[in-house]
Amino acid sequence: MTAKKSDSTVLWWIGWIMLTILSFFVSCYFWTGFIAERVGPMSKSGVPFLWVSAVFGTWMVLLVPLIVLMYTKVDKAYEDARLTKEAAEFHKTKDDFGVKFASVNGSDRFLPKNLSDKLKKVPAAIPKGHLVTAILKNGSRVENVFILNKKEVRGIYGLDRLNFDLKDISDLEPANLDRLPDFRTEHWLLLDGAE
Repeated sequence: MTAKKSDSTVLWWIGWIMLTILSFFVSCYFWTGFIAERVGPMSKSGVPFLWVSAVFGTWMVLLVPLIVLMYTKVDKAYEDARLTKEAAEFHKTKDDFGVKFASVNGSDRFLPKNLSDKLKKVPAAIPKGHLVTAILKNGSRVENVFILNKKEVRGIYGLDRLNFDLKDISDLEPANLDRLPDFRTEHWLLLDGAE
């Protein structure tokens, strides 16, 4: 959290507390005068109970929008903190594993049904994983594309960034598992939707 945002949050909380206290005193001021003028002095039987009920009842009504505002602000603060924490963990994981990531929405990583069905006839390179060469609509080839569960493109070996659209994959050829490169972690580009 930046210093400016932190200062803004502190000022917001101070303002909220002041409004809460001020709303109590507004209730007191209004009902003290109103009850003294229309009902009678505090020494009269039942007036203190009426005053307490009126003041605290009005204060509770005035607090409702303040509580809603506080809840909204707190909820946003927690959500911001969660997103910041997730982003920090994601970047730490990237640094720890030395792998490059490309952000691709989950639905965009899935192969069309015809290509997924084609992989059902191809032996897996590892359990639940196929290594293929993707053939794009323009005829170019992208080697060492990793497909998870015969349907989801999860990684590409040898690319620094995703330089094509996954929807442009028109065909798949199984990789020659007898002539695989010496795979190194830092040369994988993993496709993820975390960012």
